[in-house]
Amino acid sequence: MNAKKLGKKIKLARVEMDMTQEKLAKSVGMMQHTISHYERAMTSPSLEILEKLALTLNKPFYYFLEGVIDNWGTPAHEPGPIC
Repeated sequence: MNAKKLGKKIKLARVEMDMTQEKLAKSVGMMQHTISHYERAMTSPSLEILEKLALTLNKPFYYFLEGVIDNWGTPAHEPGPIC
């Protein structure tokens, strides 16, 4: 997972909603410094927290994963012949 890209997406979504880090943090039940850490790629949120962020920021869950997880949206391997 690319923490830098994820952090940028979290910040962009927060700014688009005209929210401060503190307001976002309170909305999802965490401390402001945790949101700051996510945005600065010092740590990454769990999938559970990411889901809360997506709901609060009015973004689909995949918005935060697209371009963040390696090979997102591409098959892991080509299907082989059925035997």
